[in-house]
Amino acid sequence: MGRAGWSAPRTMTVTEKARETLNRLLEMFRTGDLPHAVARTVIRAKAGYERPSDRWSLGNRLLMYLAGTEDARGFKQWEEAGRHVKKGARAFYILAPCTKKKTVREREIDSDTGEEREVERERVVITGFRCVPVFRYEDTEGAPLPEVDYAPPEPPPLFDVAMRFVGDVKYKPFVGGYYGYFDPARREIVLNTHDARTFFHELAHAVHHQVKPGGLKPGQHADQEIVAEVVAAALCEMYGFKGYIWHGWEYIRHYAGQDGRKALKAVMGVLADVEKVLEVILEAATPEERGCAA
Repeated sequence: MGRAGWSAPRTMTVTEKARETLNRLLEMFRTGDLPHAVARTVIRAKAGYERPSDRWSLGNRLLMYLAGTEDARGFKQWEEAGRHVKKGARAFYILAPCTKKKTVREREIDSDTGEEREVERERVVITGFRCVPVFRYEDTEGAPLPEVDYAPPEPPPLFDVAMRFVGDVKYKPFVGGYYGYFDPARREIVLNTHDARTFFHELAHAVHHQVKPGGLKPGQHADQEIVAEVVAAALCEMYGFKGYIWHGWEYIRHYAGQDGRKALKAVMGVLADVEKVLEVILEAATPEERGCAA
């Protein structure tokens, strides 16, 4: 039997947990006491699924996408993959560095004596760039290629919740310009990063689209973006992802003209929508999924 006058601690409701997290966030936004920023990651294919273009520079990958393809290779590379370039197909060109080995003199500290000395070393240096012809996948024929897998080793928290609100969550290579998006027409989330914050942001858009009368307005609108970003920051805080709240605050400030006071006012203006979206997300989660939140 329990002791007289004693009762077990009451478990917080989903709404109370969300509100407590939002209060912590608002205080961090107000004081500027934000966790250190972490680096954003861009997507790479799983080992064994890599394409030659995955090792290209961002500039060359953008040239590939502008050419209207997601896979481009040199003539011999296509031959090695069991495909050949169609007759009459035209190449487009990427830039490859020209390098050579060069002997340079460098100063270093001798680990034994502590004295500075001069040594000669061979270094590979870039002397210029050359144009390399490559061909689009669409301009080749032959053996089918294995489908590239860009999914993370483990899905982010609430991944199954997202699948209850959208038809699909896809991971694709980073092409520059954005890290992800929610497409209401296709009912899908597309991600170009494995960062949880971007996933949470797009999940928030998907849920906000369902709970908002008439759905989201097409395009990027400040109120909708701020709702999604505050929800993402709250979920990062709840699930222990550090550093992304700084990114979130910078994102919100961008939509408020880089003014911190206006940004905080804008957050307060959409707080009811933020609470609703958070509540719907957490209510859709299983007890196990909710239990992972700090």
